[in-house]
Amino acid sequence: MPCNYKEICEDNIRRRGDEFDDIGMLISEQLYSNRAHFIYELLQNAEDALERRFRLNHTDNSPNKVQFILFQNRLEFRHFGVPFNEEDVKGISDVLKGTKKEDFVQIGKFGIGFKSVYAFTASPEIHSGEEHFVIKRYIRPETKQSDIEIAVNETVFNFPFDHKELRAEDAFNLILGKLRDLGPTVLLFLKRINEIEWSVEPDGEKGYYFKESITNDKFKCLSHVNVIGDNSGEEEDEKWLIFERQVSAPDKCQHRVEIGFHLSVAKDGREHILKRNNAPLVVYFPTEKLTMFGFLVQGPYKTTPARDNILKDDDWNKTLINETACLLAELLPILKELNLLTVTLLETMPIRTSDFQEEFKPIVNAVREILIKEELLPTDDNNFVSAQNAKLARGEWLRKVLGNEQLKQLFKTDSDIKWITGEITDTRIDLWNYLREQLDIDVITPDSFASKVDSDFFEKQNDEWFIKFYKQLIGQKSLWNKGYYWANYTNGPLLRKRFIRLQNDKHVEPFNNDGTPNAYLSVAKQNNSLLPIVKLLITNDVDASRFLKELGIPDVDIVAEVIEHIIPKYSTPSCGVPLEEHLFDLEKILQAYKTDSYEKNQRLTNAIKKANIVLATNADTDITIYRRPNEVYFNDNALKLFFSGNNDVGFVSSDYHVSVINMLKGLGVSGDIKLVRKELDYRGFIIIADYHGYHKRGLNGFDPDMIVEGLEHALSAPSLEKSAFIWNHIAIPYSHYIRGTVEQSSRQTYEDCIREECISRFGRLLIEKAWLPGQKDTYTTPDGLSLNELPELFMRDDKLAEQLGMKKDTTVLLAESVGVRYEDIELIKKYPDEFSQWRDSMMAINRKPLFPDQPAPHPMRRQQTIAEQLDNSLEITYEKCERNVRTSENSINQELWLRIHYTNDDEQMVCQICKEEMPFKKRDGKYYFESVQAFSNDYLIKEHEAQYLALCPLCAAKYKEFVKRDSDVMSALYERLKKSEQLELSIKLGDT
Repeated sequence: MPCNYKEICEDNIRRRGDEFDDIGMLISEQLYSNRAHFIYELLQNAEDALERRFRLNHTDNSPNKVQFILFQNRLEFRHFGVPFNEEDVKGISDVLKGTKKEDFVQIGKFGIGFKSVYAFTASPEIHSGEEHFVIKRYIRPETKQSDIEIAVNETVFNFPFDHKELRAEDAFNLILGKLRDLGPTVLLFLKRINEIEWSVEPDGEKGYYFKESITNDKFKCLSHVNVIGDNSGEEEDEKWLIFERQVSAPDKCQHRVEIGFHLSVAKDGREHILKRNNAPLVVYFPTEKLTMFGFLVQGPYKTTPARDNILKDDDWNKTLINETACLLAELLPILKELNLLTVTLLETMPIRTSDFQEEFKPIVNAVREILIKEELLPTDDNNFVSAQNAKLARGEWLRKVLGNEQLKQLFKTDSDIKWITGEITDTRIDLWNYLREQLDIDVITPDSFASKVDSDFFEKQNDEWFIKFYKQLIGQKSLWNKGYYWANYTNGPLLRKRFIRLQNDKHVEPFNNDGTPNAYLSVAKQNNSLLPIVKLLITNDVDASRFLKELGIPDVDIVAEVIEHIIPKYSTPSCGVPLEEHLFDLEKILQAYKTDSYEKNQRLTNAIKKANIVLATNADTDITIYRRPNEVYFNDNALKLFFSGNNDVGFVSSDYHVSVINMLKGLGVSGDIKLVRKELDYRGFIIIADYHGYHKRGLNGFDPDMIVEGLEHALSAPSLEKSAFIWNHIAIPYSHYIRGTVEQSSRQTYEDCIREECISRFGRLLIEKAWLPGQKDTYTTPDGLSLNELPELFMRDDKLAEQLGMKKDTTVLLAESVGVRYEDIELIKKYPDEFSQWRDSMMAINRKPLFPDQPAPHPMRRQQTIAEQLDNSLEITYEKCERNVRTSENSINQELWLRIHYTNDDEQMVCQICKEEMPFKKRDGKYYFESVQAFSNDYLIKEHEAQYLALCPLCAAKYKEFVKRDSDVMSALYERLKKSEQLELSIKLGDT
């Protein structure tokens, strides 16, 4: 029997008022941002009705589907839930009144939710069981018999599009759009509705969604849900895993919270979980509240009337969130067992913590805590690890080289440390940052590994590990490259680590601080060298050997052996190496010294120069001692005289072979006294100071700090012979270094410089020391003597005397007064006869010869006689004769060749014999000369420019007369030329 609609209507008017229309309009049109939201309200009511039907009769086999049938002017909604009763009629006809307020399970309580239909219709109809009524003005039910077909136990809602402010066409389009957008997930969390159909009548679009749910046999909290559908001809198919957890509600009934993960099937048929972007909170149906998780969270939350948010301070909602956090912690181990705990699953977790609102923090924290404590993070060895025992690698090669055992050794722990899977890199920025910042997982970089690793770690690895390690280091040059300060590169951190394994299984750094190697590569399959060799088993691997070569580990050779095992024996002068052993060592050093490698030769030379490798005696005794090459001179009586009494200098032992002597010359052993002075710069200056605002230099190679090794000691103990040696072989050659000019300026360009004449340290010793022989076997300073007072052993040098400030004698003063050099006067005095001859020859050169002058006694008769002789003279006649003619081509231009080769830098052409300038130039400006063939064709039949001489006319005539026309002279000259090793030969031309 139907309800008394009139009584219900009057009761509603009494309670809500006769003018409820404005409130109803506000609720129906302003409460929801989307007019089509009522579709979800209808589905919720159907879910509740089906649930109540199931409660009343567990064996009821009525369909668990709903239907939306859209017409141009109305919408029908059909389901087979429990039919309406009086309480249902009252609930749907009122507002803020549900059918069972105490029932937490019912999600579609007839109250405000249903009023959303009034956004489309003014008179919704309900036909269910015995109840057939229409509701007008929101709260006024009236009897309305149905004129549409209704199946047994079916409930039909009919919504005509009769809203005053919404056209039927617009209502049709809005609802059609909502039906198209339902999507498969609309069925996920409904327990009773398993099929939704919608259609546009007549003959319009159609769609359906069908859900199949299978509970997992092992994990009862897990259901495998597959929703298939057809949306306007487009097939849709989604697979989900739904986990649920029972929750006790205040109504003492069991409810549930649920989490849904979207499953995808890869090409290989394996399932994996994908992140769901912009996932909404689900209260049986999606709400407008976004969770920012990569999965769906569902529960019977208390929402705002518009379902756009949940009540934040509601205890029930807090309980549901906490229960959801527990569920998430419980399901992760299950997913691990199902082989679904992958990187893509981790990306669904709440890893962007800044995105989550405060009410969801329990879920965020639960995930973080379980990942820290439990082995739920996928590892590189296809296993799992907890965050507290996990490491991230910034570089795939680290994961290849450092297995679990190596990680434990590196971090010196017994915990089972593992690498996080290589699928997680900094390209997955959110997950990478979450592991680092929220789970506190260390990121191991190549640099941090190289800094942390130590000798103890390397000693625990086997040879195969080292091969693998060296192979990987080929691509990690920053760890072992040598740095350059000028390029802001520092040495790679591994260079200070003992990561080179030797043949004896010891470990060394690759190089010493000075760059010399601590290990070598064997060039043979077996090693017999005394040098430290990298383990042969390792270097037999091509790639490992390649790395060691790129690192700079050299091949073992005799140079290295000498440097490592021979040179160290000579570290001190008192090393005490026996002579026989020393000579054997020198043989090896000689072999090494012959290397054709410049780099090796430099290393060897530098090492020898620093060693006390030369057996030497001092100047006064035969006591031998080992000295450095730069402390030793070759045996020379003059040098021994100079260094007598000076024990800081040694002389090479006489026990050495000539080959050793030749080597010592290149190592710094000298045969000349050494000068200690600065090098000239490219402009010929000696730079003394070069600072900002202070610049100082010596001109013309003058170095004020120059000193001669051993000079001060020699001057302090003079003898006649020693002083003469110093004077002749040191003071005279280097007299220009005694005094010189120094410039000083505040500018680098030396503008406005100050010049000063200075005495060098070398000069000051010579000037201030008493070392020149005076009277009665005494020695005096140079300023107490004149040149004439020095013994004959001392070569005369006026420049040196002037530099030393010596007194000038009378002859010198006289020479200066008349403008003649003193040396010239001394030369004339020493060679008077030679000077007389030279003087006469010079005078003869300046006298011209007398021109022959024979005047005729009778000029007129002389003229007549010559005229008569010409009249009686015979005429010159010619006739043709046969002669030899050259038939070979002229392939040279000897005149051009001679002109080029015998023209000096002053553009003067010179005769090859007299060496004088050619006597005159022709009208074209070129010198006149004669090119004379040196020998006749009997001697030289080949044509060449070098067979010709460039001669002045006089020498040419003499050469032709006195040489070429005299066969004996020509033959003798030819024989001398063949035997001579000199570039010039002297010849006699007549009397000259």
